[in-house]
Amino acid sequence: MLSSPVRRAAIATGASIASTIGLLIAGTVPAHAAGENWAVYSTHFSPKGHDIPLRYGRHDNTAGHTTGFGKYHIEDRGHLLGVSWSTFKKDIDETLDSPTIKCSKKNTTWTCDSNKINGVNSTWGNMKVSYTHSTSGTPDGRARGIITAYYLNDCGCFAAEEKTSK
Repeated sequence: MLSSPVRRAAIATGASIASTIGLLIAGTVPAHAAGENWAVYSTHFSPKGHDIPLRYGRHDNTAGHTTGFGKYHIEDRGHLLGVSWSTFKKDIDETLDSPTIKCSKKNTTWTCDSNKINGVNSTWGNMKVSYTHSTSGTPDGRARGIITAYYLNDCGCFAAEEKTSK
């Protein structure tokens, strides 16, 4: 199910308000595991319209974990490839909204490839986005969300970029 920008905004606002009300009713700020930041950086939606936030997450190699998740993990791994966060977030949305998307599920993790002839908005080609709908351990009751996202570069853009940057 493709989501319109208006529907996305309404769902994101509703999820944010519900999270805030839930915290106010509980009267406490949720505890975070060491090195984890559960704050939501941006809101995205799965191909079927499920809320999958991009959280700040956890840096790689912190709190006894070798692999992080969310925004911090994407930055630690260099997945932005020099594009702005604004463009990267648009590419995540375009990937998840693509009519040619290919998704697979392993345990509770979904992985989706944009699989578009012309790739996504940026110059880096197609993108892969991995996420989970699981709410286990989340302080706000929303999904854990996006674990990672990165460009697939099947358009040959890496080779072209390397030649022009030398």
